Amino acid sequence: MLFQKKPLLYFEFLERRIRYLVMDAQSRTVLEQNEILFDTEILHEGRVINPSLLENRLNALVTEKKWKNAQASILLPDDFVIVREEKIPVQLAPSEIRAYVALHMGQLIRSPFKETRFHFELLEASDMDQNILLMLYPQEVIFEYESLLEKVDLNPVLADISSLCLYRTIRQQDELEQTSDKHVMVLQWSPVDHTIMVFHRDLPKFSRHSRIARLVDLWEIGPEGEWVWKDDQESFEETITDMLDVLERLLEFYRYSVMNGQGGVTDIVLAGDFPYLDKVKEQLSQRFFLPIHLLQPTEEINPKFLPLYGLATKEMQAGVPKKVAQKKMKRTAKKVQEEKEHV
Repeated sequence: MLFQKKPLLYFEFLERRIRYLVMDAQSRTVLEQNEILFDTEILHEGRVINPSLLENRLNALVTEKKWKNAQASILLPDDFVIVREEKIPVQLAPSEIRAYVALHMGQLIRSPFKETRFHFELLEASDMDQNILLMLYPQEVIFEYESLLEKVDLNPVLADISSLCLYRTIRQQDELEQTSDKHVMVLQWSPVDHTIMVFHRDLPKFSRHSRIARLVDLWEIGPEGEWVWKDDQESFEETITDMLDVLERLLEFYRYSVMNGQGGVTDIVLAGDFPYLDKVKEQLSQRFFLPIHLLQPTEEINPKFLPLYGLATKEMQAGVPKKVAQKKMKRTAKKVQEEKEHV
């Protein structure tokens, strides 16, 4: 075709690699799934530390693939996301909640970030107050990645975090029975970090991301991007046991601190790019006596690209028009401040 549409692009930036998935804009079929490896760190704890290297390599990719002005969506680092419940005045109408939260963010509503991007869901209301679920994320990190895409002539459209994208894939597959008493933990197990998010009634209730610095030097990346363990088998087994100990404490924390003893995790869905997930699944089953589900792709998707596929699914379900989507992504700090001043 003479005026063929640009493909839709989905990016995930990791410590020493860029993962990307390319989807046909019309048929929504996956055209390419690939990753670019780096000899040095480009990210550290979710922040870009080598912007020139990252920008140059990404720019070369865009030029090579003729992607200029294509729409691009990104997975934001899980390092910063905060999930918690918040009480707000009962007299607020649903249409007034966003303005109230924006006005009081960083004051009545605590946030560790200087500027905060947030999403909320109304949970329940009583005679005294209303309860909302808040997801908080630092505005400056979003701007950092948005700016990167714009510098290489891509149009940033949507952003999300990997746990939400994976849960979207789980619900789409419809293999996990959903009941009101289910508490589903999405566990992303990678060689040097782990991310968990617990969902109850399709809403996130708890999130935690942990990075194990001492493991960084015990793994290396092979020529095909595979993780290779450098130490002996005994120390390998010890690292898995250590992580299971951490996970056990988080399960207890969720049951007694988050749910006040009124519920606990009922299912664990395992994902991630750890090279021995089957072994992890077996040890999880032996340790916790819970149903352990290994998330598998339904299409020809490499499992490590499942978060990006879930991001693409979000865009398909949302059906956001291009101009509206770009407006959502491109809210500058000045506009956020103006929004607060007009509340």
